[in-house]
Amino acid sequence: MHDLREKVKWRARRGLLELDLFFTRFIREDLETLTHSQLEDLLDLLVCDDHELWAMLNGNQACEVERWKTMVTLLKSRAPTVAGSV
Repeated sequence: MHDLREKVKWRARRGLLELDLFFTRFIREDLETLTHSQLEDLLDLLVCDDHELWAMLNGNQACEVERWKTMVTLLKSRAPTVAGSV
């Protein structure tokens, strides 16, 4: 699972600042708690375009891929509740 975590860390590096900050925090605080299946789903989700991914995480766009819905919900639950506290 170590290799899978490393792939997630690499793919989570984003061009959009908001996503980069979000995933930096998520990786620091939550990556080690994910199951193998969750890591695979997250790795798959991270192929999305930055703007599409950000829209799913901030609630402006629904996640249409069934496999990703649980991961998107988990990611949204880990989002800071106060703007600027990433």
